[in-house]
Amino acid sequence: MRLVGKPGLRLSVVVTTYNNPRALSLVLAGLARQTVRDFELLVADDGSGADTKAVVEEYARTASGPVRHVWHPDEGFRKCAILNQAVLAASGEYLIFFDGDCIAPAHAVAAHVREARYGSYLTGGKVQLSQRLTDDLTLDAVQRGDFERFGLWWRSVGKRRRLIVSRLPGVRTLFDRNVKRPPAWRGENSSTFAEHVHRVGGFDERFTYGLEDADFGHRLQAAGIMPRSLRYRAPVFHLEHPRPYVADADWAMNRALYEANRAARMTATPYGLGRYAKLSGSA
Repeated sequence: MRLVGKPGLRLSVVVTTYNNPRALSLVLAGLARQTVRDFELLVADDGSGADTKAVVEEYARTASGPVRHVWHPDEGFRKCAILNQAVLAASGEYLIFFDGDCIAPAHAVAAHVREARYGSYLTGGKVQLSQRLTDDLTLDAVQRGDFERFGLWWRSVGKRRRLIVSRLPGVRTLFDRNVKRPPAWRGENSSTFAEHVHRVGGFDERFTYGLEDADFGHRLQAAGIMPRSLRYRAPVFHLEHPRPYVADADWAMNRALYEANRAARMTATPYGLGRYAKLSGSA
């Protein structure tokens, strides 16, 4: 699909998910409201069951562009692997990544498109909904855009200042242009050119949960692909949920791996997209 305002450039949106069909249905309802809708959607599914497949198929029936369900079996936390498979399956030249628990406001895709620049990546961040707000949010409310309207419920969100500033034209741009430190890659709401993702070998599949996004972002920066902020112009709404896959031992292992990659000033990981080329060549 071609980007509005960026002639000749194709857009792919990648949404990661794992066994949370309710959250995914809300996220997809948010994507159906986007002001820019000429994109293909790839749902990068880390081994979910039939309920998630049904959600994707239902969305595909009325979607404005192609929808692909990229799935592999559940063998533990393998988000990086399914992301790499989605990147390889994507036809877009520009890739926008959202997590399957993060609802994009209607202008989010347009903001990523408008600010896309070769040699950089964008990160939009999130505001966090409480468990109560998450439980009360309905599909109809998302479809109506209720979550984007001002209300007393704003008092119950995390990063409330970010939400308030995001509603102030001019001010939000000023905040984004004057962030205190370079924004990290956040898979919940980030974008860059597919060429940049391939340049650094995609996501390092040795990582489980924890620091996998930070590693990818640091490798982009090491390759000369610099970060820019959309935190105040296009934050997503994060739905609260349990994380049974979080383990202290994994965090320790990931921290050691992250530090080793940084110490080596690694740009392109040999544990990412290149693995699939080798597997294909040996078949």
